[in-house]
Amino acid sequence: MVFFSSKVFLTGSLIVAAVATNLSAQTTVSTPIVGFRKTTLPSGSVCIVPGFVKTPVYQSTSVINGQNFAVTGLTSGAFNESSFHDRPNYPSYYVEIVSGTYEGYTFDIQSNSASQVTVSGVPTQLNGQTVAIAIRAHYNLDDLAAGNNGLVNYTDAVNITNPDGSTATRFFANGSWVAEDFTQPAGHTVIYPGSGVVFSSGGATITTSGTVKATKTAVPLYSAAVNYVGRMNPSGSSLVSGINMAGILAPYTDGFNVPSFDGQMTTTSTYFSDGVAILDAGYSPLAPGATDAIPADSGVQVSVSSDTVWIMNSALNP
Repeated sequence: MVFFSSKVFLTGSLIVAAVATNLSAQTTVSTPIVGFRKTTLPSGSVCIVPGFVKTPVYQSTSVINGQNFAVTGLTSGAFNESSFHDRPNYPSYYVEIVSGTYEGYTFDIQSNSASQVTVSGVPTQLNGQTVAIAIRAHYNLDDLAAGNNGLVNYTDAVNITNPDGSTATRFFANGSWVAEDFTQPAGHTVIYPGSGVVFSSGGATITTSGTVKATKTAVPLYSAAVNYVGRMNPSGSSLVSGINMAGILAPYTDGFNVPSFDGQMTTTSTYFSDGVAILDAGYSPLAPGATDAIPADSGVQVSVSSDTVWIMNSALNP
């Protein structure tokens, strides 16, 4: 069940209804489309990919200097990393490039001053360029559990796959989450845009909410891990033919499975690529108009032979 603040998204049209002022008093931005979605979790385990992001708190153009984005009018330290038990410097906000060649790429914010945001991981080829950016708070596990009904303390859990293939487990506890030791707080654990978690419960309802992402999303895929990723489409299921992954999969080697959403996570279908088109398990191209779909709120399990980035189109502009 999904609800939006207007019928704009349901018609597939991106129409701006209003404007609002962000943290920079010198910059006004369009009000995004917001909504929420209620998801019924079956007993067992399912892959969950949140369909929303947080509303931008800053939008403007910015000149990149190394690992720094030029900004104006920010409060110094507003987006600094936070300290938690498992990591002294943990990102709470990120910069996203929202147009151009690197549209959808995100960079965790380490610190900020009134005129500069310092991040990590900016490619050298972006140095000196002027880009359009948005700053958002990260979506985290506490956001995933907000408004839940039926989650059981210290029993229901999520598994998050790390880039090296290891898995971190977080247990639901009194409206938030704790680490494997059942003590240390872990509700701050980030779920990056387009990434998924494996959610295990005895059956419950969760409510995800936020902004419908209107731009592309760059989702890293790692060769050392089984990557749980999916389209950020809060309106329902997504067609496999529209996943836009054929060009990044090594032909006839890399591929992805669609797990069931019945609590068993059995593989319902497997797909490969010939470098141009998505192929079925028998290496035949999907027929025009194929209805193969990824369940709503869920994702796929992707295996790649080398690290790459999947550029996912917005559900508003598939």
